[in-house]
Formats: sequence, structure tokens, C-alpha cells
Amino acid sequence: MTTAKPPLRERYTRTELPSLRELATRLRTGSATSTELVGRALARIDAVNPDINAFTYIDRAGALDRAAELDRELREQKPRGPLHGVPIAVKDVIDVAGMPTECGSAHLAGNIATVSAPLVTRLEELGAVVLGKTVTHEFAYGPTGDCSAAGPSRNPHDLARMTGGSSGGSAAAVAAGIVALAVGTDTGGSCRVPAALCGVTGFKPGYGQLEVEGVFPLAPGLDHIGFLLADPADIEVVGGELGLLPPEPAPGSGPVTVGWLDPYRLGPADPAVVARCRAALYGLESAGLIRLVPARLPRPRRLQEIFETIQSFEVAAGHESMMRNGLDLYQPDTVERLRHARQVTPQQYAGARAARPAAVAEVLDLFAGETDVLATITTPITAPLLGERLSAVSSDRAPTKKALLSMTAIWNLIGAPAVSVPAGEVGGMPVGLQLIAPHSSRPLAALGAAVSRASGLFL
Repeated sequence: MTTAKPPLRERYTRTELPSLRELATRLRTGSATSTELVGRALARIDAVNPDINAFTYIDRAGALDRAAELDRELREQKPRGPLHGVPIAVKDVIDVAGMPTECGSAHLAGNIATVSAPLVTRLEELGAVVLGKTVTHEFAYGPTGDCSAAGPSRNPHDLARMTGGSSGGSAAAVAAGIVALAVGTDTGGSCRVPAALCGVTGFKPGYGQLEVEGVFPLAPGLDHIGFLLADPADIEVVGGELGLLPPEPAPGSGPVTVGWLDPYRLGPADPAVVARCRAALYGLESAGLIRLVPARLPRPRRLQEIFETIQSFEVAAGHESMMRNGLDLYQPDTVERLRHARQVTPQQYAGARAARPAAVAEVLDLFAGETDVLATITTPITAPLLGERLSAVSSDRAPTKKALLSMTAIWNLIGAPAVSVPAGEVGGMPVGLQLIAPHSSRPLAALGAAVSRASGLFL
């Protein structure tokens, strides 16, 4: 008798995905070893990666050797912290010594990193075990995650749908229960967009809080390193270990004041997605945990224009040589975007850079009063079909790339810490709620965890 396979969705989405805190407890108490955790992750990769395409490179022998070394340290009572022995994944635009950094492009096929990015070095010093590299949208230049020399990543909730991008492989690896932490990058939403579409947490620290050395640049004035997490409460684990959570005055006894930003002022949105995110917040308000107030983003279209101008010019400048000498090596989608980006003039770029400080100050003024955190949706739609380039958004149809970035990109311009947390589902697909803090990531951890718990009431 053959054993029936679980339903398709249950086969690819996580069935048991402990948080970083839980994994740390298991390792510390001896109920699990790093070798066991790495072995489980590798077995999960074997089971689902041929279909979801989350990983483009896997370092089996290196990960198991590293796990054995870390197990010895634990036996010798030499713990490094909550990441000691925990398997993680790293996006394939970030250097890991001895592993390929190909950026999802034929341009860099066979390129092997000789030195790890400082962030990777730091994570390894803290005891993390890098399993391998995750699929990226080519050169991290796209929010769909289905344009790569390594092939498209597929959404574990529905293999016919995109993960979002550009950190789509990292999001899929977490959503499929392979790792509880995957490293990504975020220039216009590249961690938060796939987090929302795949039903995980996507965390972007503030601009400049983490070194981007050893990361292939997209738009240096907007590039952030970010993280995909199984549990939003683990923002505090990662942030604490990496020095992203400076001490703050003790919070008052009252509820957190959350300013709701009307997503329709940023672009068209599916009312069901908006309602789901509002419902999660109403649950917290009913429980007395937050006070929900309206907030109005100043000149949102202008913010988007400044972002697009800066990003386009910097991307085009960074790819000038490769476009001149190897245009045929790019994916067709990337060529189209690069050609459009080249239309931005130096004068337009200078004007956008000059306008940026005042625009940032206007937005940060929203926090000058009683507002502690801003909230809005992460994406205006659930995951589109692979290859879909024009998506239905309520009664409108909009370019898929533009729609997916419409709620996230301005926060890269502002440079503020932001997170997307799971807020339930619409039509069987995940929805993300986006939270933004003015300077410190600390308020995002507790509130994000509360949102995810509350969203279970509204599924």
C-alpha cells in the first residue's frame, strides 16, 4: 500500500517551523543538535526545492562540517548566542566565501566569492550555519521574483504563482519550512514584497544600519540588507544580535499609537486586502493594545517620483558597462527595465537628490506628535501568476511591477525601518501588513508579533 501524499499546499508550505527563539532553546537544552537541524533543513530542500526553486546553490558538506563544529562548542559550554547552530540561507547577491555569487544572471555565471560580506561574517561569528544561496530576481532588479538565469522561484502556497522579489528565494525558503531566517536585500521592497506574498515576515532595518559591502549594488542610495523570518518576534533576536535595537526609554503603560496610512492615496488596491489588514489592527485595538488613528502621508506621488528617479539613474549607472558589452546576457525583462532607467538624465537625478531631504523630513514629521508607528498594506494584491505583467487591482488593471512596489518603495527613500508581517489570507493566499517606525526597529518586533497573533482571529 502506498501512502497518500499530503494535499499540494500542505506539501510545500511549512508544517512545523520553529522560531529562532525556539530553535535556540532546543539547542541550549540539548533536545536538538545543530547537525540534526541542518540535516532536517537539507532533507526539506531535497523534498521541495525541485519544485519551489528557492535555492540556487547548496553547500551540504560545508554546512554539516560547520554544524559538527558548533555542536562541539555547545558540548564544551561555549555558546555564541541564540543563532548558535541555526541553519540560515543567503540571497545570491551577497558574497559568501567559497560560494557562487551569480546574482541570477548569465553575466556572473561561475563567479565565486573569495571573501564573505561583513554581515555574513558577523552571522557566522554568532554561530549561524549558511546552507547555501537563494534565488534572486536578476541583479535584484524586480519585485516579481520570476526573472532569473536560475529560473523563477515559486510560491509555496501555490506553485503557479510568483514569490515576489527580488528576495523571492529567501522568502520561499522560509515559507516552505526550510529555514527560520534567510538574508535578503531591500531597495524598493525586495524583502517586504515577497514576505507578504509568501506569508512570512520581511524586515528592513533603517538605511545604513547594516554594511552593504560584499553585496552587489543595485541603487546605492536606496539599498538595504534585510531579513525573511518565520516569526516577527524574531526581529528582536536578529536586531539584538546585530546591534539594531539601541536602548530606549521604557514605554508608557498606555497603548501604542498606530497611524493608519490610507493605501488608496499610494495607488489602487484590492479592498479585500485592505480590509484584512484593517481587521488585524481592529483586533489589537479591541484588545486595548493599540490606539488606531488616521495619518496622512504628505505628497505621496512626489515621494514615488523621487524614488523612481534616484533608483533608475543609479541602476543604469551601475550597469552601463555590462549593457554596453553584454546586453544579450540579461533576461529580457531586465533589458526592458534598464532601457527605461537610462532615460533619466543627470539633471533629473540631481533634482531628485536635492528634493530628497525635505521630502524625508516631511514624512518623519508624522512621528513628531503622538504617532509611534505607521501602518498600511504591504502589497495591494495577493501573489500574481508567474509571468503576469498586468494585474487586476480591484476594478483597475496595473503593471504588476508597479503595483507590487506601490506601498513599499517610499520607505527605502525615507530610510526608516519597516516590516511586513502576515495578516491573514484573501482567496487562500497570504496578505501582509506593513509597519514603519521612525528610527529604531524596536517597536516593530512586539507590534508585528501581536498583529500576526491577532490575524488568526480573522482567517
